[in-house]
Amino acid sequence: MAARSISSASLTFGLVSIPVRLFPATSSKSVRFNLLHAKDMSRIQEKIFCPVEEKIIDRSELVRGYEVEKGRYVTFTDEELKKLEAAADRAVEIEEFIPVSEVDPVYFENSYLLGCEPTSAKAYHLLKEAMAKAGRVGVAKFTMRGKERVVLIRPHDDGLMLHTMYYEDEIRSFKEIDHGVDAPVKDSELALAQRLIADLTQKKFAPSKYHDHYRERVVEAAEQKLAGHEVAEPTPQERRGNVIDLMGALKASLEKRGVAFSGEDGKESAKSSKAEAEAEQPAQEERKAHAKRSRARSAR
Repeated sequence: MAARSISSASLTFGLVSIPVRLFPATSSKSVRFNLLHAKDMSRIQEKIFCPVEEKIIDRSELVRGYEVEKGRYVTFTDEELKKLEAAADRAVEIEEFIPVSEVDPVYFENSYLLGCEPTSAKAYHLLKEAMAKAGRVGVAKFTMRGKERVVLIRPHDDGLMLHTMYYEDEIRSFKEIDHGVDAPVKDSELALAQRLIADLTQKKFAPSKYHDHYRERVVEAAEQKLAGHEVAEPTPQERRGNVIDLMGALKASLEKRGVAFSGEDGKESAKSSKAEAEAEQPAQEERKAHAKRSRARSAR
């Protein structure tokens, strides 16, 4: 089934204008359940209940209220809110280009694929190639559903992607929570942690390695139920205990991955794998044998 665009726009930078279309970039496959009446297996309906009058009311009796202080509201009609919306503007005007490394992922909200019109294909791919070679992304403003949004345009695969962004005052600060900023860290602990990170490091992200195992188990169980079979219980996962000895846990993690290391401070060079350690073993044995022969000659 062909993807359907949700909106059209005009992507501009300088005096160049590129007609584009927005398509959702993601499709959630999270497991969803419907609430049923256990007696007759019918789907339940949600009703709007007024706790003051203690009765169900019709949707036509609702108004939109904005809470100005605890328990105090001002109301708006749909017409009043419509007048407050940003003027309809299909332009996505890039105001500046910045290095992608300067954008923290916490600012990303939703993602959209940008498709081009047949008449704008050349300009579209020119912009994509120029941004990719420069290692830059574009910051722009765009009106979506009557609301002004900050958006980011970036190269992705063979095209361009648009990300809606949170505003700065929507990002919460670590000042609001306890995050152990004053906890002391030893140099030896830091060295081992860095060694473990290095051993776990890959050159690139491979999303195909990761699966929604919960969804897979639910789907499998549903198929078993449909076929009239008993649902097989999944193999219980090994529970991890609380880390008490940090140095011990770091060393055990490295040893489990076959990484040999020496020195209590963790700063000495470590072998990256069991294979490297095994490759070094013959040389060590030869050095020991040579030292033994030398001691024997000295004794004579």
